[in-house]
Amino acid sequence: MKRGSLLPLFLTIVGLCLIAVGLTVWLYLDKRVTPPTEPGTDTIDLNTEYFEDNERKSEVAERVVRPDGIVALSIQRFRIGMKRLPWSLDELLSPPSLLATGERWSGPYINNPDILVDPWDEPFQYVSPGSHNDLSYDLWSKGGDGLSGTADDIGNW
Repeated sequence: MKRGSLLPLFLTIVGLCLIAVGLTVWLYLDKRVTPPTEPGTDTIDLNTEYFEDNERKSEVAERVVRPDGIVALSIQRFRIGMKRLPWSLDELLSPPSLLATGERWSGPYINNPDILVDPWDEPFQYVSPGSHNDLSYDLWSKGGDGLSGTADDIGNW
């Protein structure tokens, strides 16, 4: 009895190996052609990135501290029930330990304490009565430099 040749089996194995190598090259080496870039355009300008990021964060902080922002509305709701402005922003989250006659705390006035943190991960600043708003309150973010009283502060004044 004559046995079959091993050549077809050998060719099948070689063919499968070539397919496997081709798929590996195609999937992992990714030989796509990328368009050429001009010199200097493929690097990240860290100064530009920093200022653009700061600008976006400033816009978010401005929306929070403006007179029709979420914190201002929460302070107004507090003022209606308590007949006074809060001593601190913490009073918007939990009731004060002692209530005076006529005060009615019906909060929390802000459900998410993260609202009271600015985009630079610093708490928003609050003082009542304010130095900019004598008859009301000042609400501000210290801005990107993290220092209060500098040019990059973002406040409700």
